[in-house]
Amino acid sequence: MSTYAPSLPKTQRSIQWTVPGKPSEALSLNDSAPVPAVSGSDVLVKVHAAALNPVDWKLMRGGIVPRLLMPTIKVPGMDIAGTVVGVGPKAGDRFHVGDKVMAMLSFAQSGALTEYTIVEASLLVKTPERWSFEQAAAWPLVATTVWKALVEYGHIKSGDKVLINGASGGTGTVGVQMAKALGAYVVGVCSTANVQLVKDLGADEVVDYKTTSVVEKYRNQDFDIVFDTVGSAAEIWANNKTLLKPTGNLVRISGPDNTMDSPLTLLGAGIHIGSNKLVSFLKRGPGYHLFTALADGKILAQAVKTLDQVAHADPVIDSVNEFTLPAVLAAFDKSQTGRAKGKIVIKIA
Repeated sequence: MSTYAPSLPKTQRSIQWTVPGKPSEALSLNDSAPVPAVSGSDVLVKVHAAALNPVDWKLMRGGIVPRLLMPTIKVPGMDIAGTVVGVGPKAGDRFHVGDKVMAMLSFAQSGALTEYTIVEASLLVKTPERWSFEQAAAWPLVATTVWKALVEYGHIKSGDKVLINGASGGTGTVGVQMAKALGAYVVGVCSTANVQLVKDLGADEVVDYKTTSVVEKYRNQDFDIVFDTVGSAAEIWANNKTLLKPTGNLVRISGPDNTMDSPLTLLGAGIHIGSNKLVSFLKRGPGYHLFTALADGKILAQAVKTLDQVAHADPVIDSVNEFTLPAVLAAFDKSQTGRAKGKIVIKIA
């Protein structure tokens, strides 16, 4: 039998999109969306804060992959922090009404920009007490992504030298803090305006890409891992013999913006990745990895524990915005510029 907090409303405010397009064209506010019921292993979370990620508006543009993965009525956003208000009969006993939780939602579900959302229990993590809801919402997708990039693909170990390209962005700021917590020597790459921010996060060296070329500065196979968060992988890979140790790894999370638009662009991206991996294998050179992080509660729990208890880290938050349609649209506009310093957060309740 499902368990609920008392006096839950029947309807809620929810940002929705039903047609592909830019956020300004596709999004609307539904003031009377139904509050979902829990069943099975689901948990109902009252969302107090959500965070935006570039993947949110990239999915919104449409294309073959979003059409196959997303429900008919879509609620954007994959990062949430909130309070448990309902527990399904098969959700186990890890979570109870009143627990403070955080989660990265699945691509097929999405659904952060709403007052109440359903989450599979296995994706939820209890929020460390010292983080506010706004802080907790900033972590899930980027923490999951960074953990996979550094640990699973980069095989990071203490003493490694790690280059983080895009060190002042939402993913990069977490990458700097996580790599330092795991014992690496970190070089961050960012623009002039963000050099001090990246230093303050703990980077051992900071390169201002507006004045210094990374591929010119480092030509002695310096790095065990190059983590590209902004899409400069073509130049980096072309110079992998000078940047990376033969046993190193280039890990990237940013492919072409049109990758998901059609079967042809998706196939082209796959061929490009495969060819780079094949060249790497045949030449016994650095590894090449491009991946998209999927929701995984176990990985998120490991990342959160490291960030909280080892790094004693706090997220870098670009802005906290109101839960109104104009404010959400403005937040998406900021996200699309690629100039946010850290995460863009929506305060919902």
